[in-house]
Amino acid sequence: MKTGAGRARLLGGTAGVALVLAALAFVLPLSGWTWRADRLVYDVGLSAWRRPVPEGITIVAIDDASVAAIGRWPWPRAVHATLLSRLAEAHPKAIGLDVTFSEPDPDPAQDVLLAQQLARAAPVVLSVDWMLAGPSQPPQLLTPVTGLPPGVSLGTAEASVDADGVMRHAFLSAGSLQSPVPHMAVALLRAAGESPAPNLPVTADEELDLAAGPWHRSGRFLVRYAGPPGQLDRVSYVDVLRGTVPPERLAGRYVLVGMTATGLGDTVATPVNRQRHAMPGVEVLGHALYTLRSGDTVLAVSPLASAALSAVLVLVLMAGIQRLGARWALALALGAWPLVIGASLIALGFGLWWSPVSWALAAALAYPLWSWRRLEQAVDALDAEIGRLVPESGSDLGMAARPAARRRDVLALRLDTLQTATDTLRSARNFLSDALAGMPTAMAVTDQRGRVLLANALAAQLFELDKAEDMQGMELPGLLVEFVPVKGAKGVDVDLEAIFQPGSAPPVDWAVEARAERLGDFLLHFAPVLLLEQPRWVVTFSDVSAIRQAQRRRDRALAFVSHDLRSPADTIVLLAGQYQRGRVQMPLETFLVEIQRLGARTLQLADDFVRVAHVESRPLQVSFVAVAALLDEVAADFRPQAVAAEVTLAWRHDPAQTQPIVPLAPWPMDRALVQRAVGNLVSNAIKHSPAGGQVTVLVRFDAGRDALCLTVWDQGPGLSPEQRQRLNHGDDGLPTNDAGGVGLGLQFVQGVAQRHRGRLQALEDQAEAAGRFELALGRPDTALRSQGKLSLDGVVQQSPVDAKTR
Repeated sequence: MKTGAGRARLLGGTAGVALVLAALAFVLPLSGWTWRADRLVYDVGLSAWRRPVPEGITIVAIDDASVAAIGRWPWPRAVHATLLSRLAEAHPKAIGLDVTFSEPDPDPAQDVLLAQQLARAAPVVLSVDWMLAGPSQPPQLLTPVTGLPPGVSLGTAEASVDADGVMRHAFLSAGSLQSPVPHMAVALLRAAGESPAPNLPVTADEELDLAAGPWHRSGRFLVRYAGPPGQLDRVSYVDVLRGTVPPERLAGRYVLVGMTATGLGDTVATPVNRQRHAMPGVEVLGHALYTLRSGDTVLAVSPLASAALSAVLVLVLMAGIQRLGARWALALALGAWPLVIGASLIALGFGLWWSPVSWALAAALAYPLWSWRRLEQAVDALDAEIGRLVPESGSDLGMAARPAARRRDVLALRLDTLQTATDTLRSARNFLSDALAGMPTAMAVTDQRGRVLLANALAAQLFELDKAEDMQGMELPGLLVEFVPVKGAKGVDVDLEAIFQPGSAPPVDWAVEARAERLGDFLLHFAPVLLLEQPRWVVTFSDVSAIRQAQRRRDRALAFVSHDLRSPADTIVLLAGQYQRGRVQMPLETFLVEIQRLGARTLQLADDFVRVAHVESRPLQVSFVAVAALLDEVAADFRPQAVAAEVTLAWRHDPAQTQPIVPLAPWPMDRALVQRAVGNLVSNAIKHSPAGGQVTVLVRFDAGRDALCLTVWDQGPGLSPEQRQRLNHGDDGLPTNDAGGVGLGLQFVQGVAQRHRGRLQALEDQAEAAGRFELALGRPDTALRSQGKLSLDGVVQQSPVDAKTR
């Protein structure tokens, strides 16, 4: 199948799917099939957009405390008259009584008193209800028994709920066509000399056919709930009666009186209810008043506009899926859901409502249908390729001879033919993989840019991977970052990462020696090859660490023999010759003492050299050793030397560590080697400290490195910056003439540290003359880690050994 024809067929199939889904998204909003899901999303969005407490509205709640203080409901009219008297003194903007007085009080004088207080507290709006008098009779308005004194008007607080029982909207007026009654919120605004906010979005009127006749509602609007139940400002009914509410708190505000006590009054399910608690009717009235007064309501997009927008967004989604292709199509289909739904909820916060449910249903089908169409087209393409493959291979599927079998098993026959072609390629790849796996060195095959195509197990182990397949797809240039070309090696001027850059033209057979801090010395060989007419790289990693280490040991031994060990021997020969010729005038006893001293120095150097070689080869005898006991023994061993040098020797916990180490805490180590290494550092420190000086061994635990650190501090001259740099940057030790002949000793200590997965470092000190050596000891045997570890609880017991007093 040619590319142009395939692309045209792909576009044609995608366009068909897009049109079907767009039609579905267009029909759903018009049909109303998704109304329940639409309202659910609306409720969630409205609950998320919480408004500040509406200003100028206060609820006088007939709450549980008021019922407990005044008595069972209903209360005498005198109680309400007293409340109205208190409210009149506060001069509110308007009062709304969400309490009906349709039945006379047993005491007519109380009804008269209530009417008087209504007139005094005006403007007041009373809530009214309707009653069905009988079949075929219109609803009758239940007017209050007090009549309508001057400044008193009527309003309805009818709860108009949706089919799911949730009140999301209200009407500006309700009732019969002959005597409509305004909503209490509208009546309150009119009573206070105000009017609903201009350009308030309202929808068409609604008419219900009741058994007694038609019921007319006009001016439907969505209520903007500022928050969950309890959001509005509220005071207790009984507190107002007692006068504990300051008049200024009610002055100039809309005061709404209604029931909130448990089991009293009406409660309504709203979109912002939490924990399934319904909202009292008086609080719903407060939110409706806030909506009409502020104009902060919601404009719902018409069904036709919603359908058109859903269809357009579906087409945009399908175009994006087709544009991004199979690799990102699923991500786009999944990511479009939160994006579009989030945009719908954000628009709701700004007062515009469009339900994304219809679009979401169509979008949920977008990727499966698109994938199905692509699969159909892939099968067609497979047929075309098989049609091209069969003549080239000269094979016969036998389809003409068995038409029935062809109709039943045509897909299986096509797959068999395709498998025959792919087996050859798979066999070649397996052969190459087996060849790589059998190589004695780490090898990897990459593309021109360095992406790994094949690798063997040794290459995977080199980069700390479990198996060779884990390296496939990784970028080799990123893995080569830790390899640093060795100075003086072939190809050192070539950047390893630049080999894989487009346009680079390295030699056909190119190699470079490089060193990795974690791995050691390696010889990297890069060989360009052609595979399937594409340039590839075969990279070989040859570990030459053992060779380089042997070379360094050989060079070190030759240097030691030729310089350090030969120096005192040459001195003996020279001094003996001068003495024989009479050129040196000294008593025989003095001459023999000097010869003995030089011989002892030669033997000491030879012994030190043997110890350095021994520590590099002998197996570690690891056991858990109490740190305090080890340091006490070292201090006791060097007590005579410290006494002779008039030096104070002690060990203690490092004050730089915030948490001390448990006394006698065990640490895995080779006790003999570590004790000799610490003793070497202590001996050198005593030797180079002035009389009256102090040598201190500081102990601390480095949690970051999981290492035990022993720092030997003295007041001697220390190492020069050059010597310190050589020791800290990987050199095995110092020449014997450095720092008074301590080079082989430091070489031995460094070897002990490395055998314990640690390091010896010379630390800088702010003092003008001071030496500080830190011996860091890791855990040499991972098998011992599960048996015990260094704890940080408790305090280290300080065990000073004063050479002058002990």
